[in-house]
Amino acid sequence: MTDRCEEYPDAGDDLACGSEPDPEFDDPARGELDHFLDHLDDIDRDQRHFERYGSDDDHSLVGGLEAPLVFELGDIRSLLANWAFVQSAMSIDDPDRLMLDYTRQMMGFLLFNPSPESIEIIGLGGGSLAKYCYRYLPDAVITAVEIDPEVIAVGEQFFLPPEGDRFEIVCDDGAEFVRRDKRSCDVLLVDGFDRDGQPAQLCSSQFYRDCRSRLKPGGVLVVNLCDHHWKHAPILSRIRACFGVTLDLPVRIGMNRVLFAFKDE
Repeated sequence: MTDRCEEYPDAGDDLACGSEPDPEFDDPARGELDHFLDHLDDIDRDQRHFERYGSDDDHSLVGGLEAPLVFELGDIRSLLANWAFVQSAMSIDDPDRLMLDYTRQMMGFLLFNPSPESIEIIGLGGGSLAKYCYRYLPDAVITAVEIDPEVIAVGEQFFLPPEGDRFEIVCDDGAEFVRRDKRSCDVLLVDGFDRDGQPAQLCSSQFYRDCRSRLKPGGVLVVNLCDHHWKHAPILSRIRACFGVTLDLPVRIGMNRVLFAFKDE
């Protein structure tokens, strides 16, 4: 259902992945984002429920907030999943800017391949990675795979590029797409989540084997993990078993962890 995850403290949220801002990274954009996230934390969950549905009829707080919700404060427009975590955050004035730290870190694949011809993204969300790649990598063909049609439906509010020869959105399960589709790619970005975190099908050994097979020679797999770090060990072990060379980088702010895996040793 959901696709990307930069999580922060929230009452009753056992998936919270937050940390205090680092003074080294204190800037206006960071302060604006922190204010936005603090505002979300201050909203009572009953009020959140009312803002999502307008009434209490036929919706309980348990399991009733599964649909994505677009939330706006000042210059920031965000896609929220179940009011529990931020899937995407966008500056309305500068919609192609990468606001969340982990998205900037995922773009580190450019250090290894500065001009990829084909990029596939598992998990669309508000399209932060897709928009950035579309704008700054004009020679790349980008395919974004999103399992939730409701996420795709709000794409216009996040100024996604028009679909055409350079950009395609596929509504499908990411693991099934990687296994079944016959194309290959230079870069594969995996940023897929459901309401419980990392879906089992997107962190299995078979999935990572399929990812390696899908990559062209010299290809790079980039995986965003978002949960308590002690839960990452089995996932990291599976990736390292499938790829000869990996690079593991915790994100300084938040509890995301970005892993780069290379097809060629």
